Amino acid sequence: MIQTKYPLEWFDCLIVQELNPRSGVLQSISLAESKELVTHIVKESRRIQIQIKQEVFSVRKKRQFRLLVRKYHSSFIYLLDCSIENQQHEHFKEPHLHHIGVTITSVLEDLISFVENRFYKYLSLDVRVPITYQIVSKREMLSKLDVIKKNILTSIDTEESLQLVIAKLYQKVTSEHCNKSTYREIVYRKELLNALANDTREVVKSNTYSTADEILICFNFNCQEYSTYLKNRILLQLDHYDKVGDRLAAILLIYKEFGQLYCKPKRMFDPQEPHLKEVLQTWFQHEIRYLEQQIKTKEVAVVVTTSQSDITVIDSNLKMECDLSCDQIALILRAADESRVVKARSMSQVFKSIVPYLSTPFKKELSYQSVRSKSYNAEDRDKAVAIKTLEKMITKINGY
Repeated sequence: MIQTKYPLEWFDCLIVQELNPRSGVLQSISLAESKELVTHIVKESRRIQIQIKQEVFSVRKKRQFRLLVRKYHSSFIYLLDCSIENQQHEHFKEPHLHHIGVTITSVLEDLISFVENRFYKYLSLDVRVPITYQIVSKREMLSKLDVIKKNILTSIDTEESLQLVIAKLYQKVTSEHCNKSTYREIVYRKELLNALANDTREVVKSNTYSTADEILICFNFNCQEYSTYLKNRILLQLDHYDKVGDRLAAILLIYKEFGQLYCKPKRMFDPQEPHLKEVLQTWFQHEIRYLEQQIKTKEVAVVVTTSQSDITVIDSNLKMECDLSCDQIALILRAADESRVVKARSMSQVFKSIVPYLSTPFKKELSYQSVRSKSYNAEDRDKAVAIKTLEKMITKINGY
């Protein structure tokens, strides 16, 4: 069973209350008391390690096991942060008080390492890191950034994407004294820097995406400036194509290549920003849809222009007005061609020879192509009118 008593009560009371400069207890601690306190701090650390082992092995459920480990881990981080903050006060410049502070820091770092090394599988990467760990990580990352930046400056072919990522990482790392980072964020930055450091000198551009781009997309570098940079670079590449169809083919190829780039799941530069691939996929889809719409609009314009060009302009004095619609005229001319009443090289020739000389009460200029196409979509009403017109002509002939 897990004990209900707070296991870190002594440490908590010592750091938060007695060693707090605002409590007024610090000045009363003598040299002899400080030595006894240091000895007791080390003993208490050993006792806590034994207690953690006992409690952990007495738990049967995995969920309780994880909860217990994370409680200890977060409590040690909190106490270490408090201790570091206390030591910023001038009272800790006294040798015996400084020794107490250093001992507490060392002991708490050992306890954190103990939990992380023994039970790392049960810890969450989303827990904020201790101040000391953050300071060490910051120093290490700034050093790597300086090396990468130096390599970029000496390179003849400097990539804008690398310059951008270095600037963003500098900004993120240097602002960490205000915003404490989590283990996940620090692990992400370290792995990204290692990948960039290994590939900076071997950047080879293949089609659209360079080696640096592949790394950044793989690590989901979801920085707004980087996604904007990629969009602008792709648009610049598309500007080389004059025809809309060529632009569409080019962006479809770029989109296909983008879809084939691997992106590690659950990794991101900025947890507050959307996923890089989602942002770019949405942008690609909008651009492709826009180009497709442009092509459709041009096709419609071509059809309309072609229809207009099919109209043979005939002097109005030579035209005959027919008291039928275009659809009904089309049916009669088609029947005349197929029944071989009129003979021509083709049905199109029949329509081309006759239609330009006809007009309707509603339309003065007729396109022979348009009228011919309507002959294939006969409606019952138009059939009836055409038949009635022919019957009227038959009646007239019979009366002669």
